[in-house]
Amino acid sequence: MQLRAPDYLKQFQCLAGACPHSCCQGWEVVVDEASAAFYRTLPGSLGERLRAALQTEDGEDYFALTDTSRCPFWDMDGLCAIHRALGPERTGEVCRSHPRFIEDYGPLRETSLVASCPEVCRLLLSSHTPLTFPETETDEEEEEPDPWLDPLLAVRKKLLEILQAPPRKIDFRLAELLALAVEGQILLDEDEAPLLPELCQVWTAPAPGSQMAGEGIFPRVWEALSGLEILGDDWRALLRRSREAVPGGVPEALLERIVAYFLFRYTLKAVNDGDLLGRVQFALLGALVVERAASLLPLGEALRIYCREIEHNEDNIDALLSAFRTEPALSPSAFFRTLEEQ
Repeated sequence: MQLRAPDYLKQFQCLAGACPHSCCQGWEVVVDEASAAFYRTLPGSLGERLRAALQTEDGEDYFALTDTSRCPFWDMDGLCAIHRALGPERTGEVCRSHPRFIEDYGPLRETSLVASCPEVCRLLLSSHTPLTFPETETDEEEEEPDPWLDPLLAVRKKLLEILQAPPRKIDFRLAELLALAVEGQILLDEDEAPLLPELCQVWTAPAPGSQMAGEGIFPRVWEALSGLEILGDDWRALLRRSREAVPGGVPEALLERIVAYFLFRYTLKAVNDGDLLGRVQFALLGALVVERAASLLPLGEALRIYCREIEHNEDNIDALLSAFRTEPALSPSAFFRTLEEQ
């Protein structure tokens, strides 16, 4: 099996008690079936605490948060009582894996680190060099690939090549990768996915302005984001100030890395539903929103809050993907207008 991950994966270490925005606060902690079964049989005072905290709803086990929105096992020193007493292998699967997200695509397994984690944000934004995704192999048994996997891999490779090809201004590069996604989506809609690699081989950038029409995606984007499920008051406060947000203050090299982060995480998900264009729009939306939010907050905070609010909520992601298909103000033409106006 092929394994692929961002180049900073091995540098990641949980900040534990030193984390300024712990994942043990604000989210109910989902407990996997095996861990829940173990907790229900554990003797002693810790076992009693675990059973008292363990809740079940719709067949899913979880730890309900305390009145201060903390995991009940997150001690005041910032460390986990389960980890301390039983070792990391006895914490739940979610706790062991976070902030890693793992996607299996038959013969390919990709691991990403979600930027809602402050340390992931630091690693992502600590370099101005192009983000890379090294590949390794294991002898693990693999499944057959989806027929669309290789064509989509070719598209993502080309998208990253376009993105990471200065000296053109990044807004021109982003418009070009959106244009490629538009053409790629046409092939997918016509059930011609095998032609995607050829499209990438013969691709030439469209003339600047050739796809521009109508209004840009702002301020409609802020309204759309305000209508989604909101987790934190900091995000709600940022959305209230959104009209003060302006683009242009983020170094192009860092904006490029943010777009690469989103492209890596989401492009191949089109293997499930064929929505390549929506996934690319989603990547651009994240970068454009964070770029503007960074005029009101430090860049790392803007990225962290956005990812916490959007990437951890599948309903929010689905709502945005739907809006890209149905709302003219969030259409590819609106994205082109925004990119070419900047």
